[in-house]
Formats: sequence, structure tokens, C-alpha cells
Amino acid sequence: MARVARVARTGSIAGPMSRFVPDPARTRVLAERWGRWILPHWLERQADPTSPSFVPAPPTGGVVNSTCLDRVPVGVLDGVGVGSVDPRGLVTGPDGGWSLDWWVGADDRWHVPSREVAVRQSLLEDVPVAVTAMRVPGGDVVQRVWGFRDASGGDLLAVEFENASRLPLALALAVRPYGPDGAGRVGRIEIGDDRVLVDGTVGLWLDREPARRAASTLALGDVATTVLAGGAGTEMAPPEECRAGFATASIVVPVPHTAVIRVFIPLDDVARQNAPSTVPPADAVARGWASHLDRHLRVEIPDPELAAALRGASAQLLLAAAGRRLTGEDPTTDTAALVGSLDRLGLHDEARLIVASLPAGQGTGGRLGGVDTSSDATSAALVAAARHWRATRDAELAAELAGPLAAGAHHHTRGRSLLRRGPDVPDGPGELAWRLRAMLDVSDALGGGGQPDAADAVADLATEVRRSLDSSLADAVASAAPLDVGTLVAGAFDLVDPSHPAIGAVLDGLSATGLDDGSVAQLTGPTGLSPHLTSLVARVEMRRGDATALDRLGWLVRSGGDSRSWSDLIHPRLGMGCGGDGASVASAGAVVDAILDLLVQEGDQALVLCPVWPRDWLGAGIEVHGITTTVGRLSFAIRWHGARPALLWELDVHPGVGPVTLTIPGLDPSWSSTEARGDALLAAPDHLDESRASDDSEPSETVPPDTTAPSETEVSLRSDPEPSEPAPGEGDSFA
Repeated sequence: MARVARVARTGSIAGPMSRFVPDPARTRVLAERWGRWILPHWLERQADPTSPSFVPAPPTGGVVNSTCLDRVPVGVLDGVGVGSVDPRGLVTGPDGGWSLDWWVGADDRWHVPSREVAVRQSLLEDVPVAVTAMRVPGGDVVQRVWGFRDASGGDLLAVEFENASRLPLALALAVRPYGPDGAGRVGRIEIGDDRVLVDGTVGLWLDREPARRAASTLALGDVATTVLAGGAGTEMAPPEECRAGFATASIVVPVPHTAVIRVFIPLDDVARQNAPSTVPPADAVARGWASHLDRHLRVEIPDPELAAALRGASAQLLLAAAGRRLTGEDPTTDTAALVGSLDRLGLHDEARLIVASLPAGQGTGGRLGGVDTSSDATSAALVAAARHWRATRDAELAAELAGPLAAGAHHHTRGRSLLRRGPDVPDGPGELAWRLRAMLDVSDALGGGGQPDAADAVADLATEVRRSLDSSLADAVASAAPLDVGTLVAGAFDLVDPSHPAIGAVLDGLSATGLDDGSVAQLTGPTGLSPHLTSLVARVEMRRGDATALDRLGWLVRSGGDSRSWSDLIHPRLGMGCGGDGASVASAGAVVDAILDLLVQEGDQALVLCPVWPRDWLGAGIEVHGITTTVGRLSFAIRWHGARPALLWELDVHPGVGPVTLTIPGLDPSWSSTEARGDALLAAPDHLDESRASDDSEPSETVPPDTTAPSETEVSLRSDPEPSEPAPGEGDSFA
């Protein structure tokens, strides 16, 4: 019987993007008012005995969100404050202790998004502009939320509501004493003509004077009871105070057909001082995000959902990078993965700011990671910094970090390594893989920073760690114990051959016990389907040329939905976030890495293009412009000439890097080249012939019959008389 892989990802689950932590005991107070208060989307269902999401509350203790952690992060490029939008349009600022909800009075009744079925959410252009639409008689009410920087320098969230129905509506905007995961604390709310103060500070800027107002407390009941009954008044409401911390208030404004209203949530102290003077429209903000991403890496593939997932996850990483540091406030393994993904996307400036913080997180004996005391914090910090150097060859930064890098590397050899769980518990393959990757990369970085002696010393350490890793893998294969999924880290880091028996044993175990949708479950600690583990397995399978990886990519795309956001853990039945962070940076990075690995994987002085080629892509071209690797910046394209693919490539190799071997096993396993620039007509893929042999229908329009495909002796690559796409021309460049 195949041994089952049971152990979770290396590293801990990331915390929420906001530092606010909901109080489960206070959340229970809300849950006990189900049916009498309008609650956040997840709690409406989790407390409803008739809902598939129902979770019985324990006799004592608190209530936590375990059924729908999903949310979309929103904010400003390079801004520190990040807000979120839940699946029903509940908007929460960076403080996290209160949220803005919305209810619509239509011709028939009041429509409450957290209770309605006809609500859908997506991103505008797959970047952080959240669009939530609710169906009402005559059309939709559309909410849009985006971040922007005002002329004063303050960062804000614009929350826009458009009446896209044929009838006039009433819109109620309510300050609620909870965030997307549970109860916060709001003691006092004051409603003015142009602002709403929450506990004495500006929580909302208004673009018009409210028509009606209402406020309430825990003792008096939900303000929604008053508003939905038409009891909101026209007079200025006095400040409403609630000693229990459940103050809530609402304003009501009329919204004629096609009208748009906006309110603004400050993301920083500057924005709380003055009302915004200039507000860019949502589509302009979306274009700005897209432009920033496309300046660095541009990918054109025939799968629009996969492309949208890559764009959405990349934008989420870019949003998360601001203010991120290697000082342990966030799990260091997650921050290291973020740096690696940013560098692959070409976002080197953002990655550099994070890496430059490495010395601030160094402690006694060279330990790295700051307040993060997890077992692999030092290795992860080293990997982040050293691989950034390999991607960018930033000699100035390497010189600045040479001392901390060397001290961190030697930290492992003086008996103070936090990788050790105890004197009698050796490091497993996953931990040793992190350590070896760190040693190899640090040695390169020290050499590049003008420290050859230090580089040689760390290289010697790497040799010792490699022996330990090899021994650990051999022991794992010989043992009857279940193998750790973390073993696959060694394969993903290109430290062992993907055909290694230990790698095969883990994958066999997953095949015997895994789910048929391609997902991989985390089965220790917090449990659920894990985007991180699913990505890890897919990346190793791609190195083995195993098309099962495509099923895992498909699950990753589906699990992000139209909002292009991933939780740390996903409920296998409900399909929503059930553990960790509802907008996980680690999961977004895992999605980016898996999709980019489908295009390019790195080996030892080698780049593997398209390790697996999806059957649906046969006959369709792709273009990849400016993907960063540790050997240089690569661009390439696939174009089809009849049944045969043509490859055009250009690799800007880093100085000092020797010849790099390029292969493309997903299309032509026999082809390779060490040229930095060129083009080639590849052999017709074997699986293309197999797909034709099993298909009794007419040939696909995008893949003509073999009789139209030119042979290399009959016609050159640039003179195909009827190519499926234009052939690459002499001097074509990706620069």
C-alpha cells in the first residue's frame, strides 16, 4: 500500500492582512442575535441551522469564522494601509474593528447583501478593484471599491454605488461593530453632514449630506430594525455611545436611476485630516495597476482563466509588498516566498525593499527572522535575500548584506540553529532542503558581493548539508513511516532529481489518497485544502513531466473564483476559506509560482520551457516577455506551422553565468540549445498525433492536418507558405 503523505507545509499559517484579531467571545454575542441583527455573510450562514454552512456553537466559549474567510484585499500601490471586501461587499478598513455594510430599499422590499442569493463579485481587469453586484427589481445595484492616493498625500478607499436598475432606490450605509471575521469594538459614532466619526476619528467621508440618519446600541437592538422599517430620521442624531462596544449607525440617501454616490474610508492618518479633493475613477485605477504589472512581465496564453488568475495573484502580491519586512511580524517563510515571486514577476524594486530589512531581523548568534521563532525562519530569510541577488545581480545590496548573510549561514553550524527541534529529533527533508537552498544561494551572493573567502566557507557548509539531506531522503525511503509532503520542497528547489524514490513515494501516496479534483489537503494542524501544498505538488509533477499537474492548476484557478483571491485553507465541501488568512499572500504566491513554472522552470545552468504542454493549447501560440530567472531575463514565443511548433527565444544572461541549456520537453523532448538567442522548428508533439488518432471528427481549425506541416528540408522556418501564425522574422527581438 502506498504511504500517505500527511504533514503540512513548512512554515506557519499567515495572519490576516489587517492586524486586528476578532474576539471570539464578542462574536458569540452577535451569533446569539442571529435573526435579530444583520450579521456578516459568514455568520448569517454559520449560525443558521438550515444552512449547509451551519456550525453548532459550543456550550461555552467563543465563535470563530470557519466557513467563509474569503475576501478581496484593496489598497494603494506602495501604500501601507490595506482594506478588504468580503463576498457580499462588506468593506473593512485597515484597523479591522468595524466595517461598512450596505442595504438597498427597492420597489418591492429592502435587499440585504449578506442575506441575498443574487449577489456576485469579481475584480475589474483582475486587479484590486472589487466589483460586487446585487440583483434588484429592474436591474443591479453595483458596488465598486478601490484604493487611491489623494492630492494631499493621504490614501483612501473609494466605495462607489451605482444604481444600474431602471427604478429609483434608497441606499442605507451602516457602520457595523464587526469585521469580516468577527466582532470588533465600536463605542461611539457621530454622524455629520460630510463625515462619520468612529470613536472620535474620521471613519467615513461623505460626498453628500445624508437624507436620513439612525443609530443604536447593543441594548437598544440593531439599527437595521429602525432603518428597514422606515424609521430613520431627518434630524442630526446625537452621538450614540455603547459601553458594550457594539455601537452601530446608518445613513440613508436616495439614489435615482443611473446615479452614483461615493463614500471614502481613510487608510492612514493623513487621509483622516481632509476630505479627498481628487478621486480617480475605478477604470483608470484598474488601468494603472495593469500598466504597472505589464511593464515588468507580460504573458499571453490561450487559457483566459489561467491568465486572469496569474494577473489577480500578481496584483495581490504587489499590494502586499508595501511595508513587508524580514523582521518576523509575518511568517518568514511566507515573506521569503513573496520575495521570490516578486522577483520572478520582475518586481525587483518591491522585493529589494523587503530584502534590505534583513539586518533589522538579525538576533544573537546570527539568527534571522526577528520575532519569528519558527524552525525555518533563518533559512527562509537567507533564501529570500540570496535568491534576490541571483535574480537581480544587485552588487551594491549584496555588499551591504554580506555580513548578515555570512553570520546567518554560520548560525546553523554553532548548535544554535532553530531548525533543530531537539537533540534527538533530526531535521526532516523539508527543513534540510530550505537550509541547503539557503547555503547554495548565500555562497553565490557572497561571491557576487566581493567576499570570496566567505563564499567558499558557506559552500563547504552546503556540502555538509547536502550530505545530511541525501541521508535523510535515503532514511525516509527505507522507513515504513508515512513520508512528509515537505519532502517535495527538495524537488521544487531543484536540489534532487524529480525521479528520486522519495519524491515518487510522496506522489504515489497522494495519488492513492488524494481528491480527484487535483487539490491537496493539509491534514495536520488546521486542516483543509491547501493552495500552497497543491502548488508545491504541481511544481514537482511538472519537473517530472506529469500532466497531473494541470489538474492541480485547474483547481487553483477555480478555488480563487472571479475575485482572484485565495485563503490559506479551503473547505472541501463549501469551497470557501476555512483556515488561516482569507486573502493569503502565501497562497497567492503559490498560484503565481505554479503558473510561471508551467512556462519556465529552472535547473542547474538550465531553463526548462513548457515542461508540460496542455492538450487544449495544441495549435495555439503563447508569448512570455521578460520573465526573471536566476540566470537572466528570458522572453520566448511558441508559434505553430501546421502540426509543428516553432520556438523563438531570447535570454539576457547575467554577467559571469556560463552557457545555459534550454529545453522544451512539453513539446519536443529531443530539442535543446545553449544559444542565448535564436529560433527553431520543433518536431510535431507525439501527443498531438495521439489526440488525432483518437478523434473521429474533422481536424481542428487551429491544428491543420499533418500534410500541411513543412519539413525542415522542404522549407525554412521563415518561409512557411501558410503558417498558423506569422513566423518569427530575422532580427525579431523581445527587448
